[in-house]
Order: sequence, then structure tokens, then C-alpha cells
Amino acid sequence: MDISKWAFKNRNLVYFLVTVLLVGGILSCYQMSKLEDPEIKVKLAMVVTTYPGASAHQVELEVTDVLEKSIRSMGNIDNVESYSYNDLSLIQVELTTITPDDEVEQCWDMLRHKVSDACALLPDGASIPIVKDDFGNVYGMFYALTGDGLSDRELSDYAELIKREISDMTGVERVELYGKRPECINISLLQDRMANLGVKPAEVLATLNGQNKTTYSGYYDNGDNRIRVTVSDKFKTVEDIGSMLIQGHDDDQLRMRDIARIEKGYEEPTRNELFFDSERAQGILIAASSGSDIVKVGAAVEKKLAQLKESRLPAGVECHKVFYQPERVGASLGTFVINLIESVIIVVVILMLAMGFKSGIIIGISLIVTVFGSFLFLYTADGTMQRVSLAAFVLAMGMLVDNAIVIVDGILVDLKAGKNRMEAMTAIGRQTAMPLLGATLIAIIAFLPIFLSPDTAGVYTRDLFIVLAVSLLLSWVLALVHVPLMANR
Repeated sequence: MDISKWAFKNRNLVYFLVTVLLVGGILSCYQMSKLEDPEIKVKLAMVVTTYPGASAHQVELEVTDVLEKSIRSMGNIDNVESYSYNDLSLIQVELTTITPDDEVEQCWDMLRHKVSDACALLPDGASIPIVKDDFGNVYGMFYALTGDGLSDRELSDYAELIKREISDMTGVERVELYGKRPECINISLLQDRMANLGVKPAEVLATLNGQNKTTYSGYYDNGDNRIRVTVSDKFKTVEDIGSMLIQGHDDDQLRMRDIARIEKGYEEPTRNELFFDSERAQGILIAASSGSDIVKVGAAVEKKLAQLKESRLPAGVECHKVFYQPERVGASLGTFVINLIESVIIVVVILMLAMGFKSGIIIGISLIVTVFGSFLFLYTADGTMQRVSLAAFVLAMGMLVDNAIVIVDGILVDLKAGKNRMEAMTAIGRQTAMPLLGATLIAIIAFLPIFLSPDTAGVYTRDLFIVLAVSLLLSWVLALVHVPLMANR
């Protein structure tokens, strides 16, 4: 088949398809998910179990060893590391790198089943093991919330408000708070009063442990009516705890405030604290959904924070950027886009100097159509715009113009030889179509082993191979159908 002659007979269709590639590529660049680096599935989970009062040796023998033996019976396990501390067991489970991404969640379900089966063998006092497998969430936006003159409780309330509002936004996967100080009620026993009143510490502990328990109190049958009986004895305030009667001293009517100082405060020492410019702050961490455009999500979050500050947050409450990935992604992509534009300009200028102005323009236009058309196909294949996919264009820039150079040079040679203009435009396509296709396929196959790699390297270079394969094939097609049309004008 004479592809170039077919293009002349169907030039309107060719122009339409070229327009689709250009317009579709531009729209794809806008709609496509933008990331800093390719998204990779984290194949790591952590099993956390607490065993209060146990030494590290007891934790190792009674908890860690039991769970680890059950976990190692799974398939697709690459490595298991365990850490036993006083009161705590940590088991790190890592899947093999060749585990397919779509099977990772199934592996974590199997891990939960194995851990659940081993729970019956754990000692009394050990907590139910918790399996954490959400390490793949990247908190690309980190804000520090400060409030001038606000208490920790008030600042936490406003942080919860922001978390609730942002969690409902499209494109947001998860919102977490950092640096929140857990509240508690401190009961300081006064030894001199306890000694004078004859109160033992065990009596105080028994009184405290017996409160806030939910107890079934039954029903009262009154003819046809059945009334539920409840006991409202839950203590929520410092005054309620201070009014508690000490167990074993009901006749004396001793209350907790008689032998203890009761104060509301915060847990000490605090595990996590956050300060911004020496001012106590609450951290707000935001993770975007998989496949979303981090730049658009960041803009939407900024808009929502501005609305909250204007309508629902009091004066003095500020959200400060600690880390803002959308800016890094925009700067990273901007750098590569500039490099891409520079490479196109360099190629076109060199072609103009070597082959003439018109030939350079023809090849340059074909190159631009190839680049935007590749974005269209990348978007269709659920690809993302990041440093690796953009670097593929820079890597293949020299190869993308080879086909067009061969066709344009062949047309110039045939025109100088005195051939009929239509014959000159189509003859070189008949002669070189298959050799050029073979060279194009060889270049694609050279990168195929990386794409077929079953481990993380294959996932990381997926978009790179798609861009290379699509752009090289498009350059071959456009060289045969589009370049002769432009050269004939």
C-alpha cells in the first residue's frame, strides 16, 4: 500500500486527525494527573501489638514469636522483621517486589487472616494486633495551624473543623492531625489526708476502675408497657470525679476530693508536639487520592482554607505552609517542560541550518504534532505527567525526527532529479516505509525489557515506555502521511 498516495487522496481526513492529535493533546495536558514522580505501591505493612506489663523477653516469646510464625506461612513474603520492646511488639512485613500491584490488597487481607488466627494463642492482657498497611499515602500538603491567644483545646477544635471540611473534598484521600495533646484528668493523692482518714490506695483504685462501665440494668414490665431501666453514672467532669464515694468507706461518706487533688490537664510527657515560629501549633496533613492531579487538588485546598478563614475561623487563627507538594510538582514539571521546549527548538534550528528553512519548519511541525499526540495517548492509557514521562520526550527527541528527515531528504532528492512532483512526494514513502518501521520497532523493543520487568522498576518506567512507543510510532505515521502534504504546499 502506498501510504503517502493514500494521504493525498484523503488529505481532509489527515488534517482532521492531525487536529485531533493537537487539540486532544493540549486538553490531555490540562486534564492529566500531574505528579512529581511515578506513583508506586508500597508493599510494606506493620503489625502492632501491645502487652502492658510484659518485659521485652516476654513480649518476644509470648507475642512476637507466635505472630511471626503465623505470618511466615503466607505467600509472596520477601522479608519479615520483628522488634520486641517492653509492653510492645512490632512486626514489619515486606512483600516481594514482583508482587503485582492489583494483588497487594489481597495479600494484606491474607495477613489479617493469619494474624486473626494467631490471636487465640496470645496471652491474656495482650491487645488485639493492629495491621497498618497504609504507608503508601503521601501527605503532600502539611500546614501548621496557629491561634494567637487560643487554648490547646480551642485550637484542636478548629483543626478538627478544617479536617472535616477538607476530608469531604474531591481528590483528597486522607487528612490527619499532628501535635494534638491528649487531654486527661490528673488525680494526685494526698498521703497525709489518706493516712488521717484511713484510706488505702487500693480502695481508690477500685473506686476508679469501677466507674464508667456499661452495665445491663434490665427492663420494668408494667402491664402492657415495658420500660427500659438505665443507670446514668458516667463521670465526665472534674467535679463528678471529686464527688465519687470511696469504695469501702460508704458509712464515712468519704469522697475523692477529700483525699486527692483533681485537675484537668494534658498527658505528660507529650508524645508529639508541634511548634511553628516558637508558637504551639496543630499540624494538618493532607494526602491526595491516587491518580488525582496534585496541582489542582492543592489549589482547591487553598481555596477552601481561604473560605474557612473568611467565614468560620476567628481572627488570629492562621494556616502556615510547612510543606506544599503542588508547588514542587509545578516547579519540577515546569523545568522539564522548558527543557522539552528547548530541545524542540534546538532540533528545529539545527535542521534549518542543515536542510533549509522550509524543511526545518516541516519537520518541526511534525515533531510538535508527535509530542501532543503522545500526550493524548498517554492520557488514554491512564498515564501521568511527571518527570519520568517528560524525560522520555527529551530522551527520544533525536529519534523522533529521524523518519521525517529521511522522507524530506528523499523528496528533495527526487525533486532535484526532475521527477513529477506527485511522484517525488510519494516515491520515497514506498521505498522506505518498511525499513523505517523496522528501525522504529527496534528502538521500541530496546526499551521493552524495562517495561516488562515485574518488579518496581517496571512500574516506575511504565509511562516512559508508553511515551517512547507511542511517539516513535506516531513519528513514523506522520512522516509518511503528514510530511508529504506539508512539503507539497
